[in-house]
Amino acid sequence: MLDGDKQILASLLSMFAEELTSDLAASAQAIVHHDAELLRQIAHRIKGTSANLHALMLSAAARELEQTCTEADASLMAIKQQVMSDQARAVQEAIESWHAES
Repeated sequence: MLDGDKQILASLLSMFAEELTSDLAASAQAIVHHDAELLRQIAHRIKGTSANLHALMLSAAARELEQTCTEADASLMAIKQQVMSDQARAVQEAIESWHAES
């Protein structure tokens, strides 16, 4: 897709990691404030972006959180948000590792 251009890939991954950090912080605040709609929007964004970058486990976790937000079950949303956050950290670590090797 990027014709093997590692510089563009590195830039995209860095942008994604930064946005992910911001989204994770916002999702944690949405949990604290019981804001199911904001949490759903964040999960939707993470779901799409991570799918585009083939971070499929993160995308699946975000999809589950997005679906849970429609039910507005606070305890289940917190659990699903934690699962998404754990997957996001794994992706961020993989990105950092890739940058270190490049």
